Amino acid sequence: MKMNKLSIYFLALLAAGVMLSSCKDDEGEKNQENFDTQIEALALTLKWNNYLQAASEELYEDCVKLYAAWAGPTALSDEEMEIVGGSTFFADLGHPNGYAASVKNPETPEHSVEETLVQGSIDIAGEVGEQKIGGPNQLAKDGQTAQAVLEVESWYSFNSLDDYANNIVSIRNSYFGGRGATTAQTASLSEFVHGKNAALDAEIIAAINGAYNAIKAMDAPFRSHLTGAKVDTAMDACGDLATIFEGQLIPFVQENADEDAYTAILQKYADEIVVATYEDMKNEAKALRDAVRAFVATPSQNSLNAAADAWRATRIPWEQSESFLFGPADLLGLDPSLDSWPLDQRDIHTILTDNKQSVAEIREEIGEESVRGFHTIELLLFKDGKPRVVKQ
Repeated sequence: MKMNKLSIYFLALLAAGVMLSSCKDDEGEKNQENFDTQIEALALTLKWNNYLQAASEELYEDCVKLYAAWAGPTALSDEEMEIVGGSTFFADLGHPNGYAASVKNPETPEHSVEETLVQGSIDIAGEVGEQKIGGPNQLAKDGQTAQAVLEVESWYSFNSLDDYANNIVSIRNSYFGGRGATTAQTASLSEFVHGKNAALDAEIIAAINGAYNAIKAMDAPFRSHLTGAKVDTAMDACGDLATIFEGQLIPFVQENADEDAYTAILQKYADEIVVATYEDMKNEAKALRDAVRAFVATPSQNSLNAAADAWRATRIPWEQSESFLFGPADLLGLDPSLDSWPLDQRDIHTILTDNKQSVAEIREEIGEESVRGFHTIELLLFKDGKPRVVKQ
């Protein structure tokens, strides 16, 4: 069974020796400071930079695999086909023409709309409100501020609120049938709902916009503003969004089953939302890898800043994909590989201090989910919300 991020977080803290129920908050803070001191002493050393390159190369290859699994073999370049390991990759996946082909031609389209587009939106709306915002909020209310900060995803870069807002954009894109769309597109679920129940469509749109706007209204960085009316409003708005999808949209989809309309919706969803998002992420991840390589080859503040900017750019399509983490992201274990949180700082420190120095050697070491992916790269690139300072 896949653990949620909150469960992983508690286990990681216990492994680090932080007793959540019995330790005082200042003890947890001191423990974190000790780890920070140990790791910061190694910042931007040769091994650090090689670890950064190794992690960025792994991230790019994971993004290629995710795109390939959806798009199918005919969409890949020779380089990308080599990364995934050829046609056996698709045979092992069980979708020789790519997962999108299966989504676009389901045996029961009405259930596919419900179980993919609608249920995925419910899942991420609930996760944003209850875990990503609600987890740190509750710990802070309980007086465990140090632990609360540790649970805030993307707190190294202060990217948290952008992440959460892009999760809602993921829902909005799926419902409107277009990346960046703010109104219903042809062959979208919004268009279908509006044609049969304009009032319901208006309520859903209001709920999507309400959650997005409430998150954007929160004070940044989230790690420094974990409680308060704005945070409560955002959690409530995410809950309202999940509720209307579950309580009203699912029954509507079930009661108004239309095979032709649902097939058209799924075809557009698979091609223009899912595959297009993963293609963007794959391309941005390649730009990140190349920016990191340039920094490692010639370390400078400008080249580090470029790598940090590339990390933020890659983060956008990833967060905008979180309403469709079913299928390959789950089957191939790519969600935790790309976005495991929190990091295992003890193991990261061990990797940074062992005798293996080269990029190739480090890549062999970082198979564990909690020492790779977006957030390992984030830790290595950022400090206190800004790109690290390169000393000349």
